[in-house]
Amino acid sequence: MRTRILSALLFLVFAWAVTVTYSYWKLKNNPRVVAVTMDPGKETLQNMQMGEMEKGTFVRQYLERYFNFDSNNFWQSQTSLAALMTVHLGEARVKEVGRLREKIQQKNLSQSGQVKSLQQLQDGSYEAVVYIQVQEGSGSHSAETTPKKELYSTLHLTLENTDRTLENPWGLLVSEMTVQSSVAKPLPLPESIRLQVGHSTLIIFPCAVENINNPAEQNLQIKITTLNVSELQLTPTEGIVLPTEISAICKDVEYKLNLTAGNKERDLYVSIPASAGILRPKEVAPKPRKKDSYEKTIENVLGIEVDK
Repeated sequence: MRTRILSALLFLVFAWAVTVTYSYWKLKNNPRVVAVTMDPGKETLQNMQMGEMEKGTFVRQYLERYFNFDSNNFWQSQTSLAALMTVHLGEARVKEVGRLREKIQQKNLSQSGQVKSLQQLQDGSYEAVVYIQVQEGSGSHSAETTPKKELYSTLHLTLENTDRTLENPWGLLVSEMTVQSSVAKPLPLPESIRLQVGHSTLIIFPCAVENINNPAEQNLQIKITTLNVSELQLTPTEGIVLPTEISAICKDVEYKLNLTAGNKERDLYVSIPASAGILRPKEVAPKPRKKDSYEKTIENVLGIEVDK
């Protein structure tokens, strides 16, 4: 009897080991899909906000990868973006990159792009403004370069969901991207920043913010992250009265922001240019007080200087 029990246990252990080994083998040979599960009953407003912020971050990083390249990494960097596009859009981009590859390498070209603003439209699509700098060398073996060309491009993008993979941990794909306009002059800063209750907006300042004047403190949450520059995350709550104005103060510059309600569109990300700052008046040092005869006598007798 004892021998039968041991044999049965040994068989169960062997079966368990075979099952685990087979599962590991399948995972090792196909590790691309990342499973992310969530209990639908635990879907909270905070999770929804995080999902919206993730989409905004995805669009910004996608655009900066799309517009930042040089002649040496053009092919690799641009074809790798196909994993973040739908099949149709990705195939079209790969063909375009293949067509431009040799031409860009011969020109010794370098391009950089920086997202200046990002809005979410009523239909869930996105509108972004990207500042682009293009510099072209006179030859692959020459250090001479032409002056940088500057462009401000306005783009429209739509997204769709997909499985999360190692190549695409976001679980998002760009399904459409069109250039609406490109101009050489800087676009004017919007007269106001559009907010929606319960949704966050990220504001980037070109300096380290030292103080914030927030009249709507009870209904406007502000989180600040500061290194060489400062990032402000604004989240309005129920009861906020819009429009309102806040100000951010750096060492000697003040930035005033007009906040309004965005019913159809809202700003996800705004990079504030240095030119939008207002120089603060320097504090005038008080005039030195004249010393009276008593203080002068003490200085002469004791040989010490009385503070003014």
